[in-house]
Amino acid sequence: MGGFLLQKFRPGGEKRPAVVFPRPLWYNGPEKQKGRWTLDCFDIAVLGGGAAGLFAALSAAHGAAEAGRRLKIAVLEKNPRVGKKLLATGNGRCNLTNRHAAAARYHGDAAPAAPVLERFPPEKAVEAFRSLGLICRELEGGRVYPYSLQASSVLNILRRNLESCGIETFCGFPVEKIEKAGGLFVLRSGGKAVRARRAIAATGGKACPQSGSDGDGFALLRPLGHTCTPLRPALVQIRTEPRRVRPLKGVRMAAQARLLSGGKVLKTTRGEVQFAEGALSGICIFDLSRAVGEAGGGAEISLNLAPEYGEEELARFLRAGAKALGDAPAARIAEGLLPKALGAEAVRAATGSPAAPAAALGESDIRRIARRIRDFRFPALGTLPWRNAQVTAGGIPLRETKEGLQSALCPGLFLCGEILNVDGDCGGYNLHWAWASGYAAGRAAARSLCAE
Repeated sequence: MGGFLLQKFRPGGEKRPAVVFPRPLWYNGPEKQKGRWTLDCFDIAVLGGGAAGLFAALSAAHGAAEAGRRLKIAVLEKNPRVGKKLLATGNGRCNLTNRHAAAARYHGDAAPAAPVLERFPPEKAVEAFRSLGLICRELEGGRVYPYSLQASSVLNILRRNLESCGIETFCGFPVEKIEKAGGLFVLRSGGKAVRARRAIAATGGKACPQSGSDGDGFALLRPLGHTCTPLRPALVQIRTEPRRVRPLKGVRMAAQARLLSGGKVLKTTRGEVQFAEGALSGICIFDLSRAVGEAGGGAEISLNLAPEYGEEELARFLRAGAKALGDAPAARIAEGLLPKALGAEAVRAATGSPAAPAAALGESDIRRIARRIRDFRFPALGTLPWRNAQVTAGGIPLRETKEGLQSALCPGLFLCGEILNVDGDCGGYNLHWAWASGYAAGRAAARSLCAE
C-alpha cells in the first residue's frame, strides 16, 4: 500500500521521503463543487463509505498507480459524512485488526474467504496503515489499535489519503437503484445519478442501523441476481430471564462460557462476562451470540466462574470459609473468590438459603455451591436486536463471487465487507475482514480497468 502514502514512518522516527500523487486533471473535489453534484462518468464508484468501502477506494487508486494509471474514483455515502460506524468500533478505540486473524476465527463462508485473508494478513494491515501515516500498537489478546487509541485517528488518516488520491466522496447520496446499461453502472439517488465503469458494493449489513447500516445493500443487489443467506445479529448481548440477572446488574467477572443445547456443548469461550438488564454481555458472550441465533429455543449458557480450579479445590476453600464465618450469612462464603453479589447468588441458587449461618452448611451444601460456581446456568432466550449488534451474521454467499470478489453474476461489480456472508469473532477480526476484502475488491477492480 506504500504507493499512496503521505509519509512513511519507521520505528525510531526515521522518515522516508513523502510520496504524494499529484491531483489528476479531472479532479473535481469538494472545494470546487460548492454543493453541486458531479454527474459525469467515473472509472470506479464505491457504494458505501465505511471501513471496507474507504479501503477499497484507496486500494483501487494504489493498484492503478502501480500500473502507471490514474483512475477517477468516487465514494457514495448515504450519511452526512463517511466512517460513522468506524468511529464506534472498539468502544471508540478502533480495534482495527488482530495478530491472530485467520480463517479459523471467521464464520459463514470462512473457507472460501481464506484466500482473501491469506493475501492480506494482519502484518500487512499494520504496514498498510503505517504507510498511510498511522502508527499502531498491539494490546492484550493480539488486538491492534491506533497508537492514539482513538478511532477518529483511523478515519482522519483514511480521509486524508482519499483527498490526496483525488478520490471524491459524495455524502448524503443513498443509492436507491443500480442499473447497468451500455457497459456502465448507473447509480441513482432520487433525481441524481452517477455512472461508473466498475462498481464496488460496500454497503454493510444490518447491524447498528443507527450508523446507516440497515441492510439496503441486499435489496439493491437482488435485481442483479444476488441472493442472501438468513441474517442474524452477531457480537451482541444474549437475552436471559430478567429476574435471574437483576440482582447481578453491573457485575463483571472473568469466566469460561459454554453454550449448551440438547445436552451438547455448541461453543466454548473465555473472557469477561457482564451482567446487564435482562441480558448477559461481555466479549465471551458476544462470541456465543452467533451460535445462539443458530441454536433456536431451549439453549442455556453455563458460566464457569473459577475455571482455574477444580470442584475439590473449591470445596476446600468454601469449607474453610464456612468455618471462618461462623454465624455470619452463608451468602458471604465465596466473597474471597467472587464479587459479593455474584457469590451471594451462587449460594442462593445452590442452597436456597443465602441468609442461613455459614457454619450450618453441610458437606452436600458445600459441594452444590462448588458445582454452581463451576456451572452457573442461565437460559439463552435469543439476542438483543440489530440496534445492539456489532456485526451481521449471514449475507451474500461467496459462491456468487469469483477472483478478487468480483460478482459471478454481474461482471464489473465487486463486493466487500459486511455485505458478504463472512463474520468474525470479537477482537478486531471483523474490521480486518473489511480491510482484507476491500483490498481484494479495490485492487481487482483497478486491475480489470488497467487491462482494457
